Amino acid sequence: MKKQISLWMTAILLFGTVVTFAQKPFAGTITFETIAEGTDDPNIAAQLSELTREVIVMGNNTRTNMSQPGIDVISIANGDYNLKTTVIDIPGYGKYYIEQDAEKLKKSFETVKFDYKYTDETYPIAGYNCKKVNVTATNLESDEETTLVLWVTEDLMTGDNINFSEYPGLKGYVMRTEVKTPMEGNEITIIVQATSVKPDKKVKATTFLRPSDAKSFDEAPEDLKKMLGMGGDDEE
Repeated sequence: MKKQISLWMTAILLFGTVVTFAQKPFAGTITFETIAEGTDDPNIAAQLSELTREVIVMGNNTRTNMSQPGIDVISIANGDYNLKTTVIDIPGYGKYYIEQDAEKLKKSFETVKFDYKYTDETYPIAGYNCKKVNVTATNLESDEETTLVLWVTEDLMTGDNINFSEYPGLKGYVMRTEVKTPMEGNEITIIVQATSVKPDKKVKATTFLRPSDAKSFDEAPEDLKKMLGMGGDDEE
């Protein structure tokens, strides 16, 4: 009888361990590519191929490293504290950051309404099953609507608040974005899609801190602000 109870206890402990591991938030790196559909222009393909995007994920937190010739951008979204930091690094100017806390993010979304229509259509991306979501973003001041298509997965076990800074309220992690845009009289579709997912248990919380050598964008030279089309008061 003691042996039987011991086996039961072992089974219960093992089951608890398995459940704990299964529910542990995802941590790792996701790599994306950018392509265009609806055009055969080699120049467009060449320009998009120069864009690189790598996202480090841990639970509710993401660090997106984007690079193209002449500029590097780091976007850090901390869903645990509702804090978004964008770092712009341009050779000859240095690094400057723009920070948006929960209050600023809430204010920025006050004039936008997101409508998510979840469908049953599925599509495998980088080894994960994704569902199609049709999104309509409405500007509440002008009634102008923007539509796009997202493909999201819930198999990554990311945090529930991972989309707080871009698509508030959206369920699942975005593995593919499709946006139609006019170009030279034609309509093309710009697609950003995950190409690989590499789990990494060694991702550290410090990864999602603002770089210590970055200065506030308020201190950026005026010519840099003009170059980027951003004034010192735009983010207030």
